[in-house]
Amino acid sequence: MNRPGVHRLTIIGAGLLLAGSAVADSGDTDARIAALEAQLAQMQAALATLRAEAEAPQPASDRLRSETIAAEWASRDDLNAARAMPEGTRLRYGGYIQLDAIASRYAEGSPPPIMDDLFVPALIPVEGPDGSGDSTSRTNLHAKTSRFFFDTATETGAGRLRSHVELDFLLGAQGDERVSNSFAARIRHAFLAWEYAPGKSIMAGQNWSTFYNVASLPDLLDFVGPAGTAFGRQPQVRWTSGGLQLAVENAITRVRLNDNSTRLDDNELMPDLVARYNGTQGGLDWSLAGVVRQLAYDARSAGGALADEDTAYGYGLSLSGVWQVGADDLRFMVSYGDAMGRYLGLNAFDDAYVASGSDGSIETFGQWGAYAAYRHHWSPSWRSTLSLSAMGADNPSPTNFLPAEALAKSYHSFHANLFYAAAPGLLFGGEVMVAGRELQDGRDGDMMRLQMAVRYVF
Repeated sequence: MNRPGVHRLTIIGAGLLLAGSAVADSGDTDARIAALEAQLAQMQAALATLRAEAEAPQPASDRLRSETIAAEWASRDDLNAARAMPEGTRLRYGGYIQLDAIASRYAEGSPPPIMDDLFVPALIPVEGPDGSGDSTSRTNLHAKTSRFFFDTATETGAGRLRSHVELDFLLGAQGDERVSNSFAARIRHAFLAWEYAPGKSIMAGQNWSTFYNVASLPDLLDFVGPAGTAFGRQPQVRWTSGGLQLAVENAITRVRLNDNSTRLDDNELMPDLVARYNGTQGGLDWSLAGVVRQLAYDARSAGGALADEDTAYGYGLSLSGVWQVGADDLRFMVSYGDAMGRYLGLNAFDDAYVASGSDGSIETFGQWGAYAAYRHHWSPSWRSTLSLSAMGADNPSPTNFLPAEALAKSYHSFHANLFYAAAPGLLFGGEVMVAGRELQDGRDGDMMRLQMAVRYVF
């Protein structure tokens, strides 16, 4: 870094050399000694000035430049120290990179492209009304499940404050596979949490639904997992005290209409109300959750005039857990309710239907889902999971709902995999899946899938 004193010292030194040469040429010894003593005094004064400047506070512009250079050269371990952050705040980041290679065979048709990325039970093709259906096979490679997150934790006099933002690249409408395979990032999680006392906190933002016990999800390659799992992330406010959790979560309704089409309505006045309790008994960690929902239907003409409207209430219950058996574990979930709808199997069943011959009244119906998965460690580096799952619905009769025979009646899935942990964070895996879907009128369809993946967690 250049400073004025350095230039001054250079000029003085050059002057000394010139003066010495001039005196030497004069041949006068006494004059030469006097000149050298004078120049020496000038250099001592210049050095004193430089010392004072060095000890003086650094100008703001020079200080900023020094901090920028230091930050540019900081190692990853020093990133937190180099970043300007409030005192007591810790920054952390992580995620994983994953490549998936997925080969699928559908017995009764070709599903939408989203099925090439992840398993959506409701999109399994079934045979046509006349019993026809042609099989199709396809293979897809993608890295969309790769993700990264940033979070912070700050200790304050009022407790710990945490923030978390996480993104991945699935389900984005942007991009295609022709040239660049560029796909837009999407929010998975974005929330803050205030731990105002030991074991007590308030969380606000988008997170896993309180109804969903993500810890019980089987160790599978598929992004969602077994057919009968509860699943969902959504905006919410959650209060936690020990094992008890109470939450107010975003509400939305999908109803089935008399022409067998579906409609999404967001006219609920009441948000979804969720309660959950987490407990431990020996090697068993369990969770019991319940949700109460208001379902709304509001149909209007093109001009905005109200045609039909109605509201109804429904519920859902879920018991899940992880039972540790030595190094292995058994994971399970059982769910039931008359308005499970979007909370079960990626909206495998509708939240409700509009009864035939009515003035738009909403009717709910019973739905259930379950899975069990056993994970076995063959060695410290090798492990496998076997998972069985099913779900079903008590659909309305054609008397109450004309297209009832076309509604989904049941689903099932089976997963088996083998993982190899080659190094810390580096995982190779292969998984076989067989799944099926059946309609109320008996028509069905099935699929088979082989999925291979490479994952590095950082």
